[in-house]
Amino acid sequence: MTSTFMDPPVAHSPVGAGPLERFSLMRSTDPEQFVAAINQAYGAPSVALTEPPRGEQEYELRALVGQGFTVGYLRSGLPVHITPQRETGPYYLNLAPSGAVLAEAGEARTVNDSTTAVIMPAGVPQRLTPSADATESIGIKIERALVNAELAALLGRTPQSPVQFAPVLDLTGVAGSGIAALVRFMLAEANGLPGGLFDQPAVQLHHIRTLVAALLTMHRHTYSDALVSAPERSPRRSRALRLALEYVEGHLAEPLTVTDIAEAAGCSVRTLHEHFQDGVGDTPMGYVREQRLQRVHDELRITGRSVTDVACAWGFTHLGRFSASYRKRFGALPSDTARGL
Repeated sequence: MTSTFMDPPVAHSPVGAGPLERFSLMRSTDPEQFVAAINQAYGAPSVALTEPPRGEQEYELRALVGQGFTVGYLRSGLPVHITPQRETGPYYLNLAPSGAVLAEAGEARTVNDSTTAVIMPAGVPQRLTPSADATESIGIKIERALVNAELAALLGRTPQSPVQFAPVLDLTGVAGSGIAALVRFMLAEANGLPGGLFDQPAVQLHHIRTLVAALLTMHRHTYSDALVSAPERSPRRSRALRLALEYVEGHLAEPLTVTDIAEAAGCSVRTLHEHFQDGVGDTPMGYVREQRLQRVHDELRITGRSVTDVACAWGFTHLGRFSASYRKRFGALPSDTARGL
């Protein structure tokens, strides 16, 4: 018996609760309002209508926005195109619980339905066309830095270029059904009672990291052969790096020292530096700085907060050095990003 994405989740959720019921953002008949809500939830003004809507319909968006990811439920018949930033654009894993969506990226065309998921390439313009009004979709955005960190931990070295996944994921196969089960389990956990375990950012991030690890180890991509042929690494060494990366992700907005990270990883500061150089090609605090810059960049694109407030919230106290580092990383001043330039 083959499975589809609509099969019951492993975990239980309140009776009658739909996907991400607790995270409802909007329900409206205004298509422009719907698109604006999508852009806010997914972190960039990059989604736009490709054609006017076919008559009046109701649109709905529910979304869980976390550190480096967004998990969203969308109900719509609107055709849209997505224009991400090529250098920093995230990955999108799209599933269709009901109906179908034609997904186009460059010359590639795939029908996304209950048995087929689509992984859209990072930084590539996309076009999504639902088959009918009220088509349901699950769209999971995963920032490139998060995928790169997980891939680096698996490879034992920093990847030289962004990973590109095979766009089609068969949900009836061994790999696809397992990945679909992870998504269903995450959605079921998200519908738990407010204040529960899943409301903890570290727990949310753990679920996303598990999903990324599953995609990297079970689904075909440009580093699949390298992962198979990667030299054996010490389990202690791999575990220490993973613990360090998880600790950094969970405490990124807090004051951090290299000693804090080493204690969380269960190793000395010297050994920690070796892990980071081998695993991600950077020092521990250099990695922290890069991750914080990414968080500032993401927040400036979707909030109206001042550059100073956002920078300070992510641990940058010297604004001159912050601005120089930001411009070197993203090729623009933080104030330009805040203005949508």
